[in-house]
Amino acid sequence: MAKQSFAANRILLVHAHPDDESLQSAHIMADAIARGAEVFLLTLTRGERGKAKLEELKSLEANKAAMGAFRSGELKNAMATLGVTNFRFAGTRSYLDSGMRIGNFGQPTTPLNLDLLSLSAVSTAVISDDIYEVMKEFKPDAVITYNSQGGYGHPDHKKAHDSTAMALRRYRKKVKGKKPMFYVIAEPGERSTFAIGGSDTAELKKAALQAHASQVTIHRDTYSVADGIAFRFDHPEKIRAASPNVLPWFKPAIRALFGLPLGLLLGYAGAYVHGILGNNPQHSQLGLYLALGATASITFYLRSWRNSRGALYLVNLGLSIAIWWLSRNETFGAFIDNDKYGNRYVMFSLLICAVAAIFPKIELAKWRARSRRTHL
Repeated sequence: MAKQSFAANRILLVHAHPDDESLQSAHIMADAIARGAEVFLLTLTRGERGKAKLEELKSLEANKAAMGAFRSGELKNAMATLGVTNFRFAGTRSYLDSGMRIGNFGQPTTPLNLDLLSLSAVSTAVISDDIYEVMKEFKPDAVITYNSQGGYGHPDHKKAHDSTAMALRRYRKKVKGKKPMFYVIAEPGERSTFAIGGSDTAELKKAALQAHASQVTIHRDTYSVADGIAFRFDHPEKIRAASPNVLPWFKPAIRALFGLPLGLLLGYAGAYVHGILGNNPQHSQLGLYLALGATASITFYLRSWRNSRGALYLVNLGLSIAIWWLSRNETFGAFIDNDKYGNRYVMFSLLICAVAAIFPKIELAKWRARSRRTHL
């Protein structure tokens, strides 16, 4: 069983939205302040896409700036109840709450149409720069954030973990002597290193959560964020010692690498379809159109779905490799080298990939909104 002996003197907490800090670390902050430790809270967004619990606040949901301003005020009040004076929002970029949707398999995932400044859409390295600057200023001996799954899986929580881990690895290289410890919030059922808080800090946690009335429902002894799921105020908060692994540095590259096999598959499939239909002169153009249509559909879908062009560059590379290799093959070489439709397939498929890669980000939501305004 975890022992309550957490004794860090300079604690940096990194959270994604206002209310996360009170839900998951109010006991930690209250305990630290009571024993004279210093606390720095860094909140990455203002919770602009929060859903209001109170009916009289529902109108805020239609105005992200208003919701963000209201929740920022709630955060300020919550920190006043806990006695935390050192808190701020990340950087000058004003990252936005990404929101969340439930995917096809019931898992939390990112919305289909993200604003470019939504936290989960911004590069991990960019966000880590802001966290790193706070580390240099505050010089923590303990850093606390979500686990690598983002707790229950919120995309902003995952981004907060990855960005914090990246910043801490960088900061540890700079620090001489004892390195700051890294802790993640332990979810129910996970092992933990420390259990912090209880009946002594329950009233302070309750007061902090009452300040977040737009997001949290308060009862006499319990609170809830989702209907039907309640937690006691005196339930300890658990954290686990962790290692800020190197994976966040490589995640963007790993996620883009799927473009290479996809390009190889596109090149082979296009050549195969065109080769089969090309045996019948009446169907030669049909084969070309099907192959190019598949290429265009996949590449422009990737451009609208992903924020990075890296995957598309790799699709283009994979397509080029596939076409080059197939041109050496006896079966496909004839149509690629000599057939006019085959030549068009090679030229236009590569051109489609190039255009998709250099095309500005396709924001379908904005296009639809502009279309609706045009037809009003």
